[in-house]
Amino acid sequence: MDLNKFSKIAESLRQYQRAELKDFEGDIGAKPIDQLYVDPLPGDAVLKSILSSNTTFLLGRKGTGKSTVFAKAQSIFREKKDVVSIYIDVKSLYDVLDGNDIPDIELEELGISNVAYRSHMLRKALLGKVIAELLKEINSSCDKLTLLERWRGAKKQYDELKESLRLIGENIKNAKLEKLEIPVLQKITNQLRIKKQQENSKTGEVSGKIAGKISFVNASASAESVGSLKDFDKTLDDTETYNEYSDVVLKSFPFSRILEEIQTLLLESGMTRVVAFFDDFSELNFIDQRLFVDVVLSPLNNSSNESVKLKIAAYPGRVYYGKIDPGKTDTIGLDFSDLYEATEVQEMERSASNYAHRLLTKRFDAFGIKLEDYFELTTTASIEDYMDLIFQASFNVPRIMGHLLHILYLDKISRTQKITIASLRLASKKYYENTIVKYFDRLNRYALEPFENKLDRYNQKQLLTCLTNEARKVRKRIIDKEVGGSYFDDLGANPQTSHFIVSPDLELIFSSLESNFFLSRYKKTRDKAGKDVIVYALFMGLCESERMNWGYPKGRDFRNYFVQRCFEYTRSVQLFLSQKQTIKCGSCGHCHPLELKESIELFKWKCPECSDGICSVVNISDDFKEEVERLNKDVMLEPIELEIINTLGEERRKMRAGEISALIDTTHQMVGRRTSKLQEMGLISKERDETDGRMKNELTEMSESIYFAN
Repeated sequence: MDLNKFSKIAESLRQYQRAELKDFEGDIGAKPIDQLYVDPLPGDAVLKSILSSNTTFLLGRKGTGKSTVFAKAQSIFREKKDVVSIYIDVKSLYDVLDGNDIPDIELEELGISNVAYRSHMLRKALLGKVIAELLKEINSSCDKLTLLERWRGAKKQYDELKESLRLIGENIKNAKLEKLEIPVLQKITNQLRIKKQQENSKTGEVSGKIAGKISFVNASASAESVGSLKDFDKTLDDTETYNEYSDVVLKSFPFSRILEEIQTLLLESGMTRVVAFFDDFSELNFIDQRLFVDVVLSPLNNSSNESVKLKIAAYPGRVYYGKIDPGKTDTIGLDFSDLYEATEVQEMERSASNYAHRLLTKRFDAFGIKLEDYFELTTTASIEDYMDLIFQASFNVPRIMGHLLHILYLDKISRTQKITIASLRLASKKYYENTIVKYFDRLNRYALEPFENKLDRYNQKQLLTCLTNEARKVRKRIIDKEVGGSYFDDLGANPQTSHFIVSPDLELIFSSLESNFFLSRYKKTRDKAGKDVIVYALFMGLCESERMNWGYPKGRDFRNYFVQRCFEYTRSVQLFLSQKQTIKCGSCGHCHPLELKESIELFKWKCPECSDGICSVVNISDDFKEEVERLNKDVMLEPIELEIINTLGEERRKMRAGEISALIDTTHQMVGRRTSKLQEMGLISKERDETDGRMKNELTEMSESIYFAN
């Protein structure tokens, strides 16, 4: 056994950044991505779709390999002589923007509130940074391709065009308020003022009833005092206001000139197109996503005369296409239920297990060791059985596979013991209990974030409790022979209850639990009545933690095990939601029962009570609000700072900024800045390592006692 190589294999699978795996060049040679890439589909079908000349959306949850596919595609494009290939990490650009860089101007005479101005300029700076990075990457790629040697120069000199691209980028980064933007910001300011007056008026009415008088808000309240950042975003919920706003933002950027310069570049150099990879686009909030698509992606895609092709990585259910026609793009889902969808669930499982086997075999081979040498193979546990279990325990997410192997390294390999079926199940349990659940709970307790985020997470946890309780009830009813007749007779004392079915209408309800890997969509099928349903599976680590049996019995008789009526959870989930949600009018505040959702939706969510307001589904949150108010705000941190603390707590070792960033999906510069702040707060100590001279971080005793004691 080579303990060091096994450890590095686990590490290479659980890293985030760009998936180029440069840290492992010393072990497997140059261009690791070319040696390690395994396509999720036979014949490199996913990769070939990305290499096509179409605009492509690559969808998948965190860790499913989107960046790996992009890195492999870029490696191929770099070998071509007729394509300019560039990569932009959207989230990292948004992470490092400093709001202090926004210039102060005199707003009173313009009739624009400070909140409207700063919200707008921050957004414009973010969009400008993406466009500037695009131009910078094009410039850099031109140098690598040595285009000067083949430049025709009929229309423009090479150096002149490069300087023009650089200047456009610089001007865009130093975004200023344009005259055409002022009217829409005045309109938004006025909407914020009216909202403030209405809120004050309601407050006045309440206090008036108590004190016997009514207080009125000053109608000429200054623009400076109006609204908040959250209120600014709410004004953009109105379609007319958003369209007007996004149009003027788009017009404030010189896209016609940018596209003209790109087309000149391609024409004079004999290149065919620019292929732009945009990663981590779904990390943005919905308003930022919309603006990013409408202001950056749409004009690049729709107005470039095929000279620019986009490859965009996103999360399922969090894709906004805007003016990009989805019918003219390719959309590929990397989640196993999308990739391997088949009539028979067993066929889907075989395809998923085959990918896990191919992925791990190639990675072990690249590091010069054999996969089979690290597993305890017996007559009842073949390597195929282990690969089936790895698929089931990871939902085929390479990053989760890496975490499982890391735990197995600590538990078994480091002691020169081989991996067993039992140790793999235990690893899934440990990953669930020590990573997924603890971080989920730690966020709610210690993250400095809007109340709505905490409420959403709280409701997710409550919904998960509802599902696990339902699974326990079903298990008891099967054991007590209350359901299924003779169908369940031979299942023993712990029948499988990890899977359940619900109506497709509830798919959105489970999206947050899916993205956090508490459960996963497993298959689309029909129930016994012939209605469409979705099969979901709880995470294996959760089932191991709850002592539930994962999967379904083997044998042809149990091919339709999932669709037995006892596994139908639609009514239970709807009952849960009715207790946690209501339909509320944003204008008059009247609440309507959730049962009226279909009829209210039919009338485009107009309030049946006041006819003017628009209704929406809201969470009933009074009890949880009191709980949040009791939390200690003094120990709360920004989510990214909490991720750093969490990573150091999990790893239990001194770590470089680059090591931390590779595990939490951000840049090492961002980690460096945040660890310096955490050092000043006494939560992290930073010292230069005597062996390699690099600055490393570790938790202080204060940090341990606050965030990990319980």
